[in-house]
Amino acid sequence: MPKIRKTLATLQGIALAAGSAAAQPAQKPPGPAMMVHFDYYPKDRPQIHALEQRLASAIKRADAGELGETEIHIDGNDGYLYMYGPDPDRLYRVTSPILKSSRLTAHSEVTKWYGPRRETFVIR
Repeated sequence: MPKIRKTLATLQGIALAAGSAAAQPAQKPPGPAMMVHFDYYPKDRPQIHALEQRLASAIKRADAGELGETEIHIDGNDGYLYMYGPDPDRLYRVTSPILKSSRLTAHSEVTKWYGPRRETFVIR
């Protein structure tokens, strides 16, 4: 009889551990995998919103991560698009056709993070 109780207790512990692990929401990495720094004017806000939708859709379709927040400075000067995912190179491959085709981001600066290392370049 004690062996059955021990087995049941072990099974209950496994079930509880699996249930609590499944209940935790997926967490974003501690920082973005990729950032795009672009210049804009206040009149460009509708185009920024359309760009966000195109990028979010492409990233989701490719299952490459997600588009995070967009930071737009109030003075109508600097904007930043943040993207999250496990592979910054894949994020760039998925998003670069869209970034290159947009007047807002065609010559923007991109930063990709690989853990503590980063790579920054201008879209050409």
